[in-house]
Amino acid sequence: MTIIYKTIPKINPREPQVAAKHYASAVPQSKTDIKKIAKAISQRTSLDHVDTQAVILATVDMVIAELQEGRSVQLGNLGSFSISLSSEGALSADKFNSAAIKKARIIYRPGMEIKDMLKTLKYEKEA
Repeated sequence: MTIIYKTIPKINPREPQVAAKHYASAVPQSKTDIKKIAKAISQRTSLDHVDTQAVILATVDMVIAELQEGRSVQLGNLGSFSISLSSEGALSADKFNSAAIKKARIIYRPGMEIKDMLKTLKYEKEA
């Protein structure tokens, strides 16, 4: 469980005259897609990889449908998903309307197993 990182220089926009500082940035080693995950799950269950992939895709569809209905979605140890809004302010609640809402975004809160995994990571600088 080693995370490879590189450093990236960043300038503080509040102090542009100060020299840039270097910060860690994770370097993904590869990508894993739904097919690979479905195949791995199928090896641990009685479902074949096609059925497993169908369940994953249906889960995505259901999460989208539930979020569109204004519900938060709790997926056990995977975590939860909910909608957050950004808007302009109004002088009073009566003067506020939906035109003031500028964007929506998804908030993801990892479950405890995922949070605990972060505590076990080791880090190695990119060669």
